[in-house]
Formats: sequence, structure tokens, C-alpha cells
Amino acid sequence: MIIGIISDIHANMYGMKRVLEELRDTEIIFCAGDIIGYYPFVNEVFDLLLNYNIISIKGNHDCYVLEALPIDEPKRKGYCLDYTQKVISKDNYMILKELPESFSTVIDDLRIMMFHGSPWNYFEEYIYPDYQYFDGFQRIDADIIILGHTHYPLIKKIDGKFIINPGSCGQPRDYDPRVSCAILDTRTRKIEIRRCEYPVHKVIEKVKELGFPDSLARILERHR
Repeated sequence: MIIGIISDIHANMYGMKRVLEELRDTEIIFCAGDIIGYYPFVNEVFDLLLNYNIISIKGNHDCYVLEALPIDEPKRKGYCLDYTQKVISKDNYMILKELPESFSTVIDDLRIMMFHGSPWNYFEEYIYPDYQYFDGFQRIDADIIILGHTHYPLIKKIDGKFIINPGSCGQPRDYDPRVSCAILDTRTRKIEIRRCEYPVHKVIEKVKELGFPDSLARILERHR
């Protein structure tokens, strides 16, 4: 099976639309959480999630909106949670609430597990490409482990297991402003990261129009 993998949409409709175009030939799409938070296209990304039958789990920002994780006031403002909670529809709120905290399945004899942060801390641990304890993943009973949260793309092989982070299709943080996604072929075990240009100016225009923090616009354009 050809699986598309996305994460950290963060209510960026334009970034999400672009990676979904890139994944048009995949048979199923998984999302490793953080559907909302930061950006303003809250209900629009839920429409895409439903239209493409995307299998998703919760991320930490999703939990903040649900008030299922604590958050201090400065972060609450920086993440634009008041706006998100104000505009999210009742139906989409319930969809968010019912999402699982993790996901597992078996496809083509591969056991696939998905977490937002890590298998040990579902929501708030960051597994960056330079993480020092990848050997700990040997204890996880899975062949493919999908993660999100860092907004950094990652493919790592540990004793036959693959750890995949597709990066972010909403707010890339690795100083490459292109949104990213991953494709997994469960038959060949081939994995690749795809980077995509998208109309970032449309997101920035809306952010400025709504008076969101300037940092949310700046991060979308930064590069090395």
C-alpha cells in the first residue's frame, strides 16, 4: 500500500492543500496530529481532513483547544487559542475530541504505530533528527513508527525499524519554507520526504489582517 503521511497542519489550509495534491496517488493518508493551532483556517482544514478520509490522532495543540492539557497565558496568546476556540464549529470540536491519542495498524505485515510526540510522551516530547536516544525505539513493538511535533522531517532506521516524521505541512521550522509530507510504500519499504512550494503569502496576508502575532508570519518565510 502507498501511504501518505502528514503532520502539524496548524490550520494552514494552503499548505495542507498543496501536500494533498502531492499525495494524490496514495491510497490512504495518516496525520500525526496538530490539526489546528497558530493559523486561522480552522474549519477549512477539517473539511479537507474529512474529504480525504485522513486518519488522524490528536496533537498537543489539539489538546490545548480541548483544554485537555494545561497551558500558560503567554503561550495561549501566542498560539491564538482564543481565536481557534471561538471559530471552530461544534461538529469539528466533537471530531477533534473523539480523535485517539495514538494509532496502530498492520498493513502488508508491517505493524505501524503513530504518535504525535513520542511513544513515551504522546504530546510534548520532541524527537529531533539529532535525538540522542534513538536506541530506545528498539523496545517499541512496531516496524514503522510515525511521529510529528518537531516540524522537522526525519527518516531514521534503527535495527530494521523505521522512524518517520513527515515534517509540517503548516509551519516548517527547519529553515526551508516549503511544506513537507512523506510517502511510505509498505511493499517495498521505500520512504521519501517531499517538499512543496505553496502560496504562503495568502496565509501571511490573513495573519496580518487578523492581527495575529508577527512571529507567525515571519516563521513561514524564514530560510538559511
